[in-house]
Parts: sequence; structure tokens; C-alpha cells
Amino acid sequence: MHVRSTPSMDAPIIGALEDGASVTVYEKDGNWGRIEYNGYTGWVSTDFLVGSDSPLEGVRITLDPGHGGTDPGAIGVNSIYEKDVNLSTAQRTYDQLSDAGATVTMTRSGDQYVDLDERVNISHSYDTDAFISFHYNASASSSARGISSYYHDDNKDSSWARTMQNQLAGKTDRQNDGVFQEDFRVVKDNHAPAVLLELGFLTNQEEAEVVQTDSYQSTVADAITEGAIDYFDE
Repeated sequence: MHVRSTPSMDAPIIGALEDGASVTVYEKDGNWGRIEYNGYTGWVSTDFLVGSDSPLEGVRITLDPGHGGTDPGAIGVNSIYEKDVNLSTAQRTYDQLSDAGATVTMTRSGDQYVDLDERVNISHSYDTDAFISFHYNASASSSARGISSYYHDDNKDSSWARTMQNQLAGKTDRQNDGVFQEDFRVVKDNHAPAVLLELGFLTNQEEAEVVQTDSYQSTVADAITEGAIDYFDE
């Protein structure tokens, strides 16, 4: 089966799948599926795929875009509001996870304030299997950069957090700042495996420009989706 560069029969062929090859479809566009191919993004016709449309079918995931409404979160260079970048990144991730078959809930879908207890309650009310809180960082030092992941409980959260961090570090070109144990309430009080992600520094001029782009946020969404597939396939 041919692998093409875009979802079109007119697109250049970048390779081929052998019969019986196992693939994961991360996104669908009509009867085309987006796959990872030799480290690149490729597209194949889903008419010839068997059993690969919904690798996260039956998995419930809650996405939590941090801050919102009267709480802007960090304010970065050029007056970037963290709450806005959190939401757009979470929305892209919602689409990717949904395309992979997950049932996805958002703690907020617009620019509204949601307190921390309510965010946890939303996760519990949907009996979620995993929880992700989206954030972007800030520092008094304009040179601070990188991505990091935070968990609370070694047994409940650490594997989920490390899976997310490994995928994000591998797929983005951002500095890997590591995984840390903290007492963030939306993670600590959550019944499900939970992680809080810091996806870049809004106070770093170069990083702030990168993290606002569609391509970066799509890469983050891809990394999270692949991480979820890896985690729930164990």
C-alpha cells in the first residue's frame, strides 16, 4: 500500500507499507488516515486498513486548559495570555484524541473561569481514565526555556506523566526539563492518572513565538495522542 505525503491520490508517494504491517491512524480525512512513517507524517487509504481506526476506543480522557476568564495565567512577551495558548493547544489535542477513538471531555471550552475543585469534579463526573492539565510557563529570566511534566502519586500518576514527557521531548524541538513530583491540586485530588504539562516559556521571546504556532500545537497534540496510545496499550 502506498504512503503519500498528503491525503490525495495526486500527492507524491513517499513509501509503501508491506502486507500485514501494523499502523496507528492518528487522524482521518475522508477515507485517508495519517500515520507515522519512517519518522515522517504519511497518509494511506483507510479502505485497505483493518482494525486500526480507533486505537483509543473506550478510553475516557479529560483535558484541562489551565486558567481562563478573569484568571489569565502567565502573561508573556507581547502580552500573550497563557489562558489563550492553553485553550488552543487543548482544542487541537481534543481533535487528535477524538480522531484516535477516545471519548474526550474539556474542563472549559471557552474563555471562562473554572475553579480548581470544579476541574477535578468534571474529571470525576465523567469517570475519566486519564487527565491532562495544559499550561505554559513563565520566569523572571528571559532565557528560561523547555517543557516539563508534573505528577503527584508515584503509583497513580508517574507512569502517565513520564509517558507524556517522553513523547513531548521526542517529538518537539524544545528542551527536555524533566518530570517532577508536585502537589498541584488538579493532579493530587484526581482519582485518575493525572499530569500537569508545562509546554514552553511565554517569557522567552523565541519560545513564545514557537509555541503559538499551529505546527507546534499540532505536534504537541500528536505527541500526547501517541503517548496515550502507548500508555493504554500496555
